[in-house]
Amino acid sequence: MRKPVSLFLFFFGICAACLGQSPSAKWQVATPLEVKVHQPEPGRDAAQLRYDITVRVGIAEYVVLYTPPDGISKPMVESCLGIDGLVLVGTDTIKYNDMLGRTHEVPILVRPTTAVNNPQNQAKE
Repeated sequence: MRKPVSLFLFFFGICAACLGQSPSAKWQVATPLEVKVHQPEPGRDAAQLRYDITVRVGIAEYVVLYTPPDGISKPMVESCLGIDGLVLVGTDTIKYNDMLGRTHEVPILVRPTTAVNNPQNQAKE
């Protein structure tokens, strides 16, 4: 009798620990849609070009601020348009890996507020 009770308590403890954990974030497919030159804030250094890149992740579209390394021009940044890649969407940033496998993080400037293109919303109309 003692062994079944201890087994029950052991498995109950494992299940309780698993339920208490938050789900881990998932890498998702993203498609860059648009590149614009970022307008610097007044009083900020405008020497380094930065870009606002619109990225579609699922049905959501984000605008992120990309600061390229030296020597990368707008045509090179625009060459990524329409090419899918994997991203990890966080609360304030999006992470992605470059071609060498290095992870980079860019800040999110605009988050989606509503799911306009959601098929469920279109079915209700």
